[in-house]
Parts: sequence; structure tokens; C-alpha cells
Amino acid sequence: MALSPGQETLMLGMQGSLNLLTSSISSSLQPVTPTAQLVSEKSAQALQMLKLQDDDLPRPLKTFIRTMIAHNSGFVDVYLLTEDKVERLEYVTLEYTGKTGNFSTLA
Repeated sequence: MALSPGQETLMLGMQGSLNLLTSSISSSLQPVTPTAQLVSEKSAQALQMLKLQDDDLPRPLKTFIRTMIAHNSGFVDVYLLTEDKVERLEYVTLEYTGKTGNFSTLA
């Protein structure tokens, strides 16, 4: 039995939708790339460090650090590798004042 032109169009549309759905499902099942996994692990380490070592910082600064961890892998690297707390605080404060323009005392 032959399909009418309208039925053919409908069938092609359905096939396209199924192909798109199959492709979306397949790509969501792909393993996380090593780079993405590494970034995620470093972010988790930085958040843990913030919680364990820098929890006494002023709230605006902690919020800023969390935001930087979420958006800036270079910040995360420096934050994690700066072992001296005073030096780390100076780095974070410099980044904070440079990005926010807030030069007032953080309290």
C-alpha cells in the first residue's frame, strides 16, 4: 500500500524525531571525559579546602571563592597550590577587589 505525500512527510518527521532522540540518549550515556572529570575533582578539592581551612573567612569572600571555583579553573589551581593561608588570603583578596571593584575592608 502506497503512502500519500502527507503520510510520507509525517513518517519522515517521526523518523527524524526518533533519530534525534536516539542520538541524545546515546550522547548522554557517553563516559565523562578525563578533562571534565579532573576539573570536577579539583573543584571538589577546592570546596573541601574552603570548608576545612578557610571557613573563618568573611561570608562575601567565601561566596566569591565558591563562584570562582565554579567558573575559573586557573583560580582553582592557584587556590589549591597555595599552602600558606595568609598568602592564599592575599591572593583571594586581590582577585576579589580586582573583579568586584570593592576595595573596602572585608569583615
